[in-house]
Amino acid sequence: MSGESSPRAQLVELLWQLKQNYDQSGDGSLRFIHFNTLLNDSQYRAEVIEKALSSEHPRIRELGRKLKAANRQGGLLHKTSAPATAGGDTAPTPARPAPRNATPQRSSNLWWLGLGTLVLVGVIAAGVLLQPSIGGLLSGRQVVAGPLTGEHRWSADRTWVLDGIVYVEDGARLTIEPGTRIEGRPGSALVVTRDASLHAAGNADMPIVFTSGQPQGTRAPGDWGGVVLLGSAPVNQADAHIEGVPANDTRGSFGGDDADGSCGVLEYARIEFAGFEVYANNELNGLTMGGCGSGTIIRHVQVHRSLDDGVEMFGGTADLRHVLITGAGDDSLDWDWGWRGRVQFLIAQQHPNSGDNAFEADNNGNQHDAEPMSEPVMYNVTLVSPRSHTRHHRAMTLREGTGGHFHNLFMHGFSGEAVDIKDAVTVGNLDNGRLSFEALAINDIGGRGIRFFEDESGDADDDGGLDEAAYFRDTVGARFGVDPQFSRDVSSTVNPDFAPGGTSGLRDGAVAPPQGEFWDESALYIGAIRPGAARDWTDGWTDFPLN
Repeated sequence: MSGESSPRAQLVELLWQLKQNYDQSGDGSLRFIHFNTLLNDSQYRAEVIEKALSSEHPRIRELGRKLKAANRQGGLLHKTSAPATAGGDTAPTPARPAPRNATPQRSSNLWWLGLGTLVLVGVIAAGVLLQPSIGGLLSGRQVVAGPLTGEHRWSADRTWVLDGIVYVEDGARLTIEPGTRIEGRPGSALVVTRDASLHAAGNADMPIVFTSGQPQGTRAPGDWGGVVLLGSAPVNQADAHIEGVPANDTRGSFGGDDADGSCGVLEYARIEFAGFEVYANNELNGLTMGGCGSGTIIRHVQVHRSLDDGVEMFGGTADLRHVLITGAGDDSLDWDWGWRGRVQFLIAQQHPNSGDNAFEADNNGNQHDAEPMSEPVMYNVTLVSPRSHTRHHRAMTLREGTGGHFHNLFMHGFSGEAVDIKDAVTVGNLDNGRLSFEALAINDIGGRGIRFFEDESGDADDDGGLDEAAYFRDTVGARFGVDPQFSRDVSSTVNPDFAPGGTSGLRDGAVAPPQGEFWDESALYIGAIRPGAARDWTDGWTDFPLN
């Protein structure tokens, strides 16, 4: 036995005893101890030891004192044989990677993880230097906890499990490979802070999936917190701080003067069962973006069954293209604080027994005319609802001073109003050109008939007396009763088909999208999918699990 390996083996053995004692005692000061992270992350190890020193359990305190004396800096495994750290940037590639998109066998994987850890402790305790890779034992599931700094890569050969809020710190970069699966435990979220970067570029055959860590069949909205991207683009709220992150934590701050900045890339990705409520009126969504600039790439993204909003934009200038939002518990797309991005090809589908608005649009609740004013530009949008008998679904609520320019937009099947415009500043934007509509088609608005602004009693006036019905018919020229000729059930919660029929009236009356690299100028139709398309941009990478 060498002089180097013996103290290391003793330290590893003590750490394993500490983990076992925490697991058996039910000590609430630490929700869970990640043994692999203990071995490889000096800072995490020191924090856990400090917690042990103040535990109410004598055995844990005793282990804490021994560990305080025996602890050393650096990882306790050789780099050639160690599994990934919390950030996953040194993970070996196993000889037989787990199949992509396969449903993980949680109990089996956790059993193997426990076995692999016991084997590891035994080998080191015996004083044998670990030479062969143990990646095959530990690569099935990789728990990620704590902040990420530097460069990190999450690969598709394992499932990455978020434990708690995982912050990608300023200056750090997280790359996620195509086909990678990320699962969130209760209370977890992935927060990419201002001046950090996410590069998550899947493809149609191998999308990146962010989902619940609960067993399939038991998953539900709000199982975890979702994805948060923060940047330095302009917002109209002083000291902007994202919901879901404690107010005294500067990692939740966003906004600045870099309109062209980037929060990274999210492409061919699904986000499922996210959006937990942190506390009353403070929730995380499926995808939350705060102050993200126009250099951000959000394309081919589905957000499915979020507890709160599907996508929420807090200011910034980020664009959205080929985005599908299904079954949001509140609003499908929500924006405020001066969002001025571009959108093309967006579908929002409300489910029968959940949700509120397809669009809920604000500028600033405290100062309706704050600048920069929310003023997104949209082309080729489809908003769908099943004419719910239990929910008052509305296609668009525009309020608190928002502007916006909506073109080639189709609204279908809502039980409430098609459009509700509120307050004087928002109405004033119709006159000053900051709020406009062109090429709108509306069909099958629910049992209350086509209504635009009145509340349930029909006598509210929150829009300065604007005759919205006349405005949309006469000024906008919106077309009503346009049959989309859907070939299948567009409102299905498990197998929807959003493509209109080839002879649908949605082929007519569209306006040409602008010229430019972002826009598809050939999309000369109303709605998000070309009428008569045999295949469309939602095929192959989207999914609609109920649980």
